Amino acid sequence: MEKRVLYKFIFLLSVAFLIIAVYVWKWTADEEQEQQNPESLFDESQQETEQPPDLQEDKIDEALGAKPGSNIEDETQNATQQTAEDEHETTYQKQFGEKAVTSAKEQAQEGLALYLLQITDWDKWEGVVTDSFLQEIKQDIPAVKESNVERRIESIELFASDTSQPNNMIFGAFASWHVTSNERLTNQRTQLFYLTMVQQNDKWLVNNMVTPDESMEGKKAK
Repeated sequence: MEKRVLYKFIFLLSVAFLIIAVYVWKWTADEEQEQQNPESLFDESQQETEQPPDLQEDKIDEALGAKPGSNIEDETQNATQQTAEDEHETTYQKQFGEKAVTSAKEQAQEGLALYLLQITDWDKWEGVVTDSFLQEIKQDIPAVKESNVERRIESIELFASDTSQPNNMIFGAFASWHVTSNERLTNQRTQLFYLTMVQQNDKWLVNNMVTPDESMEGKKAK
């Protein structure tokens, strides 16, 4: 009797251990399947990346400091300025002739180049500027140049400007140049100049040169 009870107890205990083992194996297998199934994770992340939020361009422009319609305003302003410059040059051509305007522009460019390069060979200035203006230039440009200092012009862009004196022409010029010392760049500039051209002995000469900014090279415009 006692042996039968003992056998039943051992049998029931074995069944219980077997059931527990099955549940443990099933739980472990499910967990490994979840961890080793990257496809589901990829699908979720792909859904997140494939559906970006709508771009709010107005907020992006605000963050970047851009104002709505600023490009259109700039283009309109540039077009208006270009139209005014063309009108000034057309007025000069009607008043003095196309050949005279071309000659005056060439003289203005040459005079500004001599000034930017600080040429002290005064013979090169003759026939380009008036005698009175040449005396002013001699006071502005040092007679003795620093050793190993070189000035080079990168560009000069001329445009016709308005003039209150009917017998003269005025040209604006955006000039870019740089200065090197011992072959090393020490200064790089871009500056606006206004040059007044007068006619003497059938030639157009530079009679004045001013700049709107007193912190720049050249004589301050009054």
